[in-house]
Amino acid sequence: MAGKTEETVVAAARLESYAQFDAVLAALRSALSHLGGMSAFVKPGQRVLLKVNLVAPSAPDLAVTTHPSIVRAAIRLVREAGGLPRVGDGPGVGDTATAARVSGIAAVVEEEGAELVRFQDTALYDNAENAILKRLPLTSALQDTDVLITLPKLKTHCQMAFTGALKNQYGLIPGSAKGQYHFRFQDRDRLADLMIDVNRTAHPALAIMDAVMAMEGPGPSGGTPRYMGVLLCGADLAAVDAVACAAINLPLSEVPVQQAAIRAGFGVSDLARIRLCGLSLEEFRVPDFQLVKAPLNIMRILPLPQFALRWIRSQLAPRPQINPEKCIKCRRCERGCPVKPAAIEPVAEGGSRVNDRTCIRCYCCHEFCPVKAIDLKKGMLARLLNLSTWADRASRLLGRVAALFRRGGH
Repeated sequence: MAGKTEETVVAAARLESYAQFDAVLAALRSALSHLGGMSAFVKPGQRVLLKVNLVAPSAPDLAVTTHPSIVRAAIRLVREAGGLPRVGDGPGVGDTATAARVSGIAAVVEEEGAELVRFQDTALYDNAENAILKRLPLTSALQDTDVLITLPKLKTHCQMAFTGALKNQYGLIPGSAKGQYHFRFQDRDRLADLMIDVNRTAHPALAIMDAVMAMEGPGPSGGTPRYMGVLLCGADLAAVDAVACAAINLPLSEVPVQQAAIRAGFGVSDLARIRLCGLSLEEFRVPDFQLVKAPLNIMRILPLPQFALRWIRSQLAPRPQINPEKCIKCRRCERGCPVKPAAIEPVAEGGSRVNDRTCIRCYCCHEFCPVKAIDLKKGMLARLLNLSTWADRASRLLGRVAALFRRGGH
């Protein structure tokens, strides 16, 4: 998808409601017909991972998660093309099983004879083209996947302005690690660059965006459902997001992930180079869609004062430290640092040689060093406790609590 120069296609299909499954299936089939049908993406015998949006346990009518009827339709068309469908996500709150059960997706997966994949185990995936992390820890489920299809929900996002096709792959990072990246990458643009790295590494082949009932206001889980009545599909995820943003009058300049895609040359974001098929933009544009008024600081993932969050970050995100006895001053770490000017200076006189204020904790320097002269120094709290384990436990507990309150829309 990166580096495209030709016109790209995004397909739109009208879908009034989720109530009649025949209508849902027909709408998805209609949208995909402009792209060559599901068979253009899935071949017989291929293992297909349908990556849904399960950010938290929530009833389907609250528009927090991908609607189960859209998931059912995708499973049917994958099977029709001869593929072997699986469904999964790594929720930000709770675990896959709880979120899937409350959202209604687990029941659909069982009824359709598909497999629900719990994003618990990770594997390391290398991509030399990545801007932030050349080696990414993503769900091990990708190792058994031939085709990745993403099924995002069109929603606002209180930190990143918008969450759609590109950002949906952030859920490929299992468990509490997503929250840890918020601490490591305090700059919104750097976090967005990481999200493009995830997409570049995971290679999603197709996006099916659920914008029948979208979410406006303080999304991605605390906003208000808003009717749009459309499905958006495309092989170019940046293009799908660009059309979605245009439909809700959200300037791409205010969407960090879209700007990251433009910086990386990843997909097509220019509407002039996107051919919209099936419906015109005006047929599903919502001019008074309530956007996020003031995006929250990326560190606001816990209700704590900024000084406390900064301290937690210092404990949670290890700090690179040059071992002068091993360092050969080759400066590979400096040249590979994505921060400009580089946050690490191995030839600097005195001091720590690492700028704590600009270091984004990507650890590229640690990976690039040919003599392993860069150590990752953990904070005191991280040395005393296994923070990842405790964070995962806390997330599961929060998921159970959320499930109790959100089941049935309450």
